[in-house]
This record gives sequence, structure tokens and C-alpha cells, in this order.
Amino acid sequence: MQVIYIDSLLCVNLFIDYIMLYSIRKFLHINSGNLRLLLGSTFAAVSTLGVFLPFYTIVFSVFYRLITAFITVLISFGFSDIKKAFIRSFAFILMSMVLCGAVIVIELTMDSKKICIYNDTVYFDISPVMLILITSGTYIALSVYDKLRNKNNMKTKILNITFYTSENTCVSFESMVDTGCTLKEPFSGLPVILAEEELLKTIYVPQEKMRIIPFSTASGLGSVYGFKPLRLTVNGQTLHSGCYIGICKNTLKGEIKSITGTEIAEAI
Repeated sequence: MQVIYIDSLLCVNLFIDYIMLYSIRKFLHINSGNLRLLLGSTFAAVSTLGVFLPFYTIVFSVFYRLITAFITVLISFGFSDIKKAFIRSFAFILMSMVLCGAVIVIELTMDSKKICIYNDTVYFDISPVMLILITSGTYIALSVYDKLRNKNNMKTKILNITFYTSENTCVSFESMVDTGCTLKEPFSGLPVILAEEELLKTIYVPQEKMRIIPFSTASGLGSVYGFKPLRLTVNGQTLHSGCYIGICKNTLKGEIKSITGTEIAEAI
């Protein structure tokens, strides 16, 4: 008789659900913060305990999965309109099915005794390392596909950036989307908007709030100072996922004195 460990079931599902929600946010370009993803993945993980309900049947499971997926999406991404909510819910369910299928295929080729089906839910008695490798591999493959697609489809675009260093102090400027700009703050992994210092001359940022952000180009290595604004909007919409402002010194030529990567452009 297969033993199902509740703590293992919750932890594994929490990790996988977070990766799936993070992937959906990236691929559907949803403007949502990491805390909401964590709350959504926690709800999704806890909802897996529903398979132990005494009245859990195949018919009930269909409605249960649809409802929990819809609630998970609302917690993770908020509600804008019913169409987007259904598309995101479908994406979450589809990704769950694809990932589950990948794990089943791998496990069947290795050791079928490690798979237990309980109330139409598959429980995998495999090591966390294996699950992490499978989930990470799936995410990396989707990321590569998304990057190649965006590189071919992204057109030249100008964004209106407004950021706040305090509730009463803000700076606005135009920023050009550059598919070659992939600069990120190394510790947080947040994307960086590069701006010439002449655009920022009306504000003062304390030195202790500055970060050194390294970068590499075809001509060599370098670094810029950057800071995380209190709040930032892109074309009037708040960027909930956050970013950094990198300060350039006579680097960007032409009328546009700021460039932005596609990650920020697609989040809005």
C-alpha cells in the first residue's frame, strides 16, 4: 500500500505551482507581483488536499479543479476582465496537464512503483531533486521559446515612464524598447531601465540606496549605478513586479535618452 505524506505533497505542489504561475505571468505578460504568486501557489497547494474528501468523485473533481484553478488565478493575477481570467485559468490547467504528463512519462520509464493515483490525482513518490529538475527544465525550455518569439515579434516602441522616489517627487521621460537590453539587478533579478543622468537631475537619491549593476557588451565589461524607485508606471499603469533605474553618463545618443528591455514592455 502506497503511503502519501501530506507535508511532501504540500511542499512539492507549492514549488511546482509557483513555477507554473511564474511562467504564466511571463508568457502572458501579466503585471503582477511575486507576493501574489506566492499566495496563489499556496492556495493551489492546499487545494490538493481536496482529493481526500469522502465525496470526491470524478464528476466532482472536474468542477473542483476548474473552481480552484480560477480562484488561484484571481489570487495570483487579480481580476481585470472575465475573458482574461478564463484565458489565464485555461493556461494554468493546460500547463498542469503538460507538466503532469512529462513527469508520468519519465517515472514510467524509471520506476512505476513510485506513482500512486488517488481519486484521479497523481502522487509522485520521487525525490525533490527530480521534481526540481523536471520543473526547471520545463521552465527553461518555455523561456527559450518565448525569448526567440519575442525577439522576432517585438517592434520599435516608445514607453512613457514615470517613477516616484517619494509620494511627492516624480520624474517622467520617454524610453525606447530595445530587444538587446537584458540588464538586470544581480541580487533581485529585477529588470533595469537605463536612463541618462540628465533625465534625473531633478531628484536626489541617497548613496546608501544605490546599487552597482554590472553589465557586459561586445566591447567589454562595465557597470552602472542604479536604484529601485518607490513606485513606477509605464504608460500610466503601475509596474507591480518592480524594476531598477540604471544611471548612464553620456552613453545613449540621439533624442531618446532611455532604453527599456522587452520584459518591462510586455508586462504592461
